[in-house]
Amino acid sequence: MGRMHVVITGTSRGLGAALADQVLGEPGARVLALARGFTAEQEADPRLTPYACDLAELGSLPGRAALAGFLAGAREAALVLNAAVVEPIGPAVRLDPAAVERAVAVNLTSAVLLTGAVLAARPDGVPLKIVFVSTGAAHHVIDGWSVYSATKRGAEEFFAHVAAEWAHDPGVTVSVVNPGVLDTGMQEIIRGADFAERDRFIRRHAEGELRPPAHVAKEIFDEYLAV
Repeated sequence: MGRMHVVITGTSRGLGAALADQVLGEPGARVLALARGFTAEQEADPRLTPYACDLAELGSLPGRAALAGFLAGAREAALVLNAAVVEPIGPAVRLDPAAVERAVAVNLTSAVLLTGAVLAARPDGVPLKIVFVSTGAAHHVIDGWSVYSATKRGAEEFFAHVAAEWAHDPGVTVSVVNPGVLDTGMQEIIRGADFAERDRFIRRHAEGELRPPAHVAKEIFDEYLAV
């Protein structure tokens, strides 16, 4: 699949870092990594282009011109929207406005804007795969998770519309992925939060039920990017 250029959000750790590693295991692949910081290995890898930004600061996102420059020369292109924040966790009456604003920007608004920018920057005739990493919480009520669930559910609806808009073009595919419960920093935050179902997450961690990010990254790559 030579010369695949992939834009990935949230690459500094967890699933995003594993996805970047998985993509870069392919000959000729390049990654545009969007994160607030990068590992030394990422910064030293000539196949990875670090783009420092905070998805909560929408003005820091790469625009159409920057994305077009990265995608130039690609035979295949992909956008993987992995970054997310689970906080704030708690009842609606006590939610911090700044934390709510950040969650909406990271989980929903940035995904909307990046998708539009990548679609506009896509080189003529180059296949584009869009993958949004969602969660089962988008379809279930979990005590205190109203913001996380709502933003993920809203993003799923957005991508359903994007898929319909591009249904005439087989070169553009849109996929929504639920990777299950992963052993990442987000789970650490969840286990330290105060909500009714916290013990269930603590127990799953103690019993080794959390999935390794590298395994999930390979599954996502094989099913949604390598096809």
